[in-house]
Amino acid sequence: MKKIGSWFVPYLMGLLIAIEGAALIILARRVEFVDVLVLDQTLVMVLGVVFFVLGMLLFVPLFPQWQGKVSEWILKKVQLSAAVAVLMISLIFLLIAAPAIVGDVDDIGKQWVVLIASEMFLLGILAFVFLYYEPLANRRMAWLEWLGMFAACLVITEGAIIFGLRGDLNIHGEMHVGLEFMIIIGIILIALGIFEMMIFNRRREGESEKTIKIVDWAGLVVSLTIGVIGLIALVVATSITLDGYTLGIMWLVVGGLQLALLGALLNYTQALVGGREGWNMDLGLITTIVLLVMIPIAALL
Repeated sequence: MKKIGSWFVPYLMGLLIAIEGAALIILARRVEFVDVLVLDQTLVMVLGVVFFVLGMLLFVPLFPQWQGKVSEWILKKVQLSAAVAVLMISLIFLLIAAPAIVGDVDDIGKQWVVLIASEMFLLGILAFVFLYYEPLANRRMAWLEWLGMFAACLVITEGAIIFGLRGDLNIHGEMHVGLEFMIIIGIILIALGIFEMMIFNRRREGESEKTIKIVDWAGLVVSLTIGVIGLIALVVATSITLDGYTLGIMWLVVGGLQLALLGALLNYTQALVGGREGWNMDLGLITTIVLLVMIPIAALL
């Protein structure tokens, strides 16, 4: 069977990374991350060149001059190295995220800096994950598993966004917490997303019935946890103040809605891909429906 993820997703991510690198080269200007770091125009252009080259490296198996002359193992390692490099660079910018001044006049809030870095993080993690992905033999189940893996990557990315936004958070009329709270929530979501990928990427051949049941229950608990975090965000959704900057209600609404939907999607795809039977399958479908029904209720509370 053709490896769905391996031939499609890494190449698409490489194309998008290369395009963004080219755009960064063309639009290069001095960038100052307030009280953190200053990148002059030359450094920004160099960063664009790096992203462009990394994006192109994800295409190396397609270059005619490499085919038949270099082993597939080496080409795969080149692709993985490029994906990891994109991940590392985006993580650095998430760690130093701060309001930015582009050129002499354009002022960009911290939230937009985090979203830009996390978008590159998502491209890197999708390329990395689907380079390793081995689809199931059943094509329908393979696509469901592909969808579940994609959803897990989105959960990890949302955790990275929350981690990058870390700061003094005031949810107006609901709660006031420090940056430690956002760091913990971000790390929890990243860990849950990684665990979801491990569940989807498991190999069941030869495993005991007990191990399979443990994996099924673990997947159910993890997906429900993701969904519940999203529902809680919808319940407390209101305007927020982050490090003195006021943001609209949509930040919590969109973030909570995404997590709630991803939790339901992960629960559903796991139930089908895992081949659950009887009440175990019923429980998976029922909890999925409950999560979906609770979304509008949580939004109205």
